[in-house]
Parts: sequence; structure tokens; C-alpha cells
Amino acid sequence: MSPGECAKAMSADLPSWIQAFAALSLVILTFLTLIVLRKYAADTKKIANVSASQTESSQMPFLAVVMRPETYNSSGGWGIENQGFGPAINVCYSSSDQADAAFMQVEPIAKGGVLAPHADIADAFSLRQRLVIRYESLSGAKYRTTVTMVENVMQTQFQKLPIR
Repeated sequence: MSPGECAKAMSADLPSWIQAFAALSLVILTFLTLIVLRKYAADTKKIANVSASQTESSQMPFLAVVMRPETYNSSGGWGIENQGFGPAINVCYSSSDQADAAFMQVEPIAKGGVLAPHADIADAFSLRQRLVIRYESLSGAKYRTTVTMVENVMQTQFQKLPIR
């Protein structure tokens, strides 16, 4: 085959070569787009998880045992105060965290609200028992505050319980 015939044959196949190169370029571009979209979807999922966590944190209750001063409206004494950012629902407390322990169910406690079970708390502390308070946030997250009195020093432990 002479050089002229070879050039003529290549120029006849030029549209096929251009079409093959365009198809290959399209496959490579599609693959790169898929990689970018997959990374974007993973980032979006992370943002959604962080947003849900921030929402829960902004509405999380925290129940603490406090000594209330005696005032005109209150006789004072031990109480359970919601020092968190949202209401506590399904609140119950006991002087034991055993599976068969009797928990006293009480009304929900609003943000900043106080429940006044002075006698129950005083009894638990005088018997050197720990006070266990279980409760939930509006989103259904479960929490537990455990309070013990050791040598007249109150020790408080706060836990977010796993969802079952």
C-alpha cells in the first residue's frame, strides 16, 4: 500500500475515529461525574446527621437534683429541676436502678421546671441509696440521671441511653 493510499484510507475512517473518541470521552466523563455525585451524596448524609444531632442537642432535657430554698411560694427542700433546653417527658424516679425496682411515674417537667419530691429524695440520701431518674426528650431519646450522696457531697452522672 502506497503512502497516498494509506492517507486516503485513514481519511475515509476519520469520522469513525472521531465517533469512537467521542464515545470514550463520554464514558470517562460519566464515570468522573459518578465519582463526584457519590462524594456529594456522602457529604449530604453527613450534614443531615449533624443537623439531626444539633436539633436533639438544642431540645435535650437535663434533670438534676437541687436543694430549693424556702420562699413565700415554696417550702423548699429537695427537688428535681430540668436544667436542659427542652421538656422532659415520661419522667420516673427510684432509689434503685435494678430491673425490678419500683419507679415512681411523674408528670412531664418543662424547661426550667421543678418537681418537688423532697421526702423521697431525702429518704434515698439518708439510706445511702442512689436516686435514679429516667426520662425522654420530645424526639424519643432516652436519658438517665443518677445521683448519689457521698460524705455530704452530691455526685451526679448523666447518660444518654442507647435506642433499643
